[in-house]
Amino acid sequence: MKNSENTDYVCIVFPMGMEQFPFLQRLEVRKRWRSGHAVYREAYFEGRTILVVRCGIGPEKAAAAIRKLATKPKAVLSAGTAGGLVPTLERTHLVVSSETVYGHDPASILHCDEDLVRDVSRACTLESCSMSVARLATVREAVFPQEDRKRLHVETGALAVDMESHAIGIEACRLDVPFVSLRVISDDFHSHPLPGIRETRIQWNAPCSLPGVLRAKWHRHLFLRRFASSIEILHPVLVRIVRQICPPPRLSG
Repeated sequence: MKNSENTDYVCIVFPMGMEQFPFLQRLEVRKRWRSGHAVYREAYFEGRTILVVRCGIGPEKAAAAIRKLATKPKAVLSAGTAGGLVPTLERTHLVVSSETVYGHDPASILHCDEDLVRDVSRACTLESCSMSVARLATVREAVFPQEDRKRLHVETGALAVDMESHAIGIEACRLDVPFVSLRVISDDFHSHPLPGIRETRIQWNAPCSLPGVLRAKWHRHLFLRRFASSIEILHPVLVRIVRQICPPPRLSG
């Protein structure tokens, strides 16, 4: 970090471009730059300055994106999608992190800022969203099999899992900046794994595997369609959060 001076902007971090796209449509992007795997956008919304970061998938890329911030933000919010670890969390349900934890190290627990948790929870409620305040686990690889989801829930006490939030929270803590995560469930406890494009192409060349290929293509189409519809839940809540925690510009004169 080049400058440790406090600023009034909120930093919102998304892993993927498609997760941030609906929110970016509401903003006026004034400046864009890249550092490593991350893409940074300085944007304005109703006179407020926001920093929107696409960090890339995984805890290492997420942590690096925060370490490379040029200035110290007012708060850091991890936003995006997550997988449900319990059957009661259905798709499009929002999870506000009270705590985050590493899946491979259940003792590594980070307590999120209580004021931010309250503000984000209030925004979810005002948008009439189904929402839980709960512990969120972060892992290095996607978790799909139900047995793995059950085990991760038992080991960590988390209700949902992603691949970035805890790493982002650790770096925010090092900066002494308030942190919280807001994640929407895009794949629930019963979701099928996302079939890989490469494996599907290989199977396509074997006529005897055609039924399996068609099933895989259908599951991939369904997964991505549900993923996109889940993301749409996020951006109205994010807009309300920005309005709540960022003061409007002062009028001179």
